Amino acid sequence: MKTLFILVGPKGAGKTHIGTLVNAQMAIKFLPVEPIWIDYLKNGAKDRDGWDIVEEEIDRLFESNNKVMIESLAAGEGFARLHKSLKNKYEIKFIKVESALDKCLERVINRDSTTHIPISDDKVEEYNKIAAQVSYNWDLVIDNNSPASDLEIIKAIQAIEDN
Repeated sequence: MKTLFILVGPKGAGKTHIGTLVNAQMAIKFLPVEPIWIDYLKNGAKDRDGWDIVEEEIDRLFESNNKVMIESLAAGEGFARLHKSLKNKYEIKFIKVESALDKCLERVINRDSTTHIPISDDKVEEYNKIAAQVSYNWDLVIDNNSPASDLEIIKAIQAIEDN
């Protein structure tokens, strides 16, 4: 069975860091979704939905990997459609990445924004309030307020990896 791990949390919660860490240390291929959206918003064919492009990239990665991880705010109708389609093809494991919203905003302001969609601080706060309300049957919750250590993150994901 092919497994898709979905990191869910507000912008700045640490999803990209966790995905990059997992990609480097585990047999799980991380697909950062924001660069796909950046390209789509700049160059994408307007007759296609950006979520369709994300799904195509996920499917492409599953051609050569049994475990893939993505990141998302996991809110809105587009994500709901994506989730419905993906759960018919893959086992899905939801990982909630928690962090205080003020800390998330601070991280967004201070991070390298080349791989993240540039948005105003007000929009970050608006989106993060929505993302904080997203609820799924979580397979794992990572408290990334401190932030969590790399070893803690890897051990937690290994614990759910084959369950």
